[in-house]
Amino acid sequence: MAETKTKNVKKSKKNAVQVPSKKTMNFVHHQSSFSLKKVLPIVLVIIIVGAVFAKFGFIDPLARKTAAYNELTVKQEQLAAINAKLAGYNDLAMEYGRYSYGWMNDTEVNMVSRMDVLNLVEQEISSKAYIDNMAVNNNVLTLNIHGITLEQASTMVKSLEESGLVSSAAVYNAVAEEAEEAKIFMSIILTKEAE
Repeated sequence: MAETKTKNVKKSKKNAVQVPSKKTMNFVHHQSSFSLKKVLPIVLVIIIVGAVFAKFGFIDPLARKTAAYNELTVKQEQLAAINAKLAGYNDLAMEYGRYSYGWMNDTEVNMVSRMDVLNLVEQEISSKAYIDNMAVNNNVLTLNIHGITLEQASTMVKSLEESGLVSSAAVYNAVAEEAEEAKIFMSIILTKEAE
């Protein structure tokens, strides 16, 4: 019987429920190991993306702005040089501009062209009489002529008044020294033809 007891005790030890006997907790813990093969491609991708962003987002626009600023500076220097060359141009333009219609004042614009006056004198007066002197003040032509009779002077006045350039002509003083010739002081008021 003693043997059976030891056998039963051995059997009971085998059939007995075993309870876990672990004294610490077991958390799932994965240990990551640092691997250069895994990290290097990621670092290279980050560097490449950063370089592309820096080039197109910062360096290129900055280079364009710098180039535009440099070009602006060159153009401003050229403008300053041109303005320095043209410093006295306004005064010169005012002085010489008086010779064209665009630069004349109102009084000068309403004056008859002196070339037209000379053409009128040449065609209507100097071909028929001798001119002692002639003056043009504003739109009034004054003449001292001789070598024509009083009758020819009257015909000349009518001919002048028919001209589109003359508004009126008058003989103020006519002295006949000889029967055929007279010294005549004539005043002719000119009008500007419509252009």
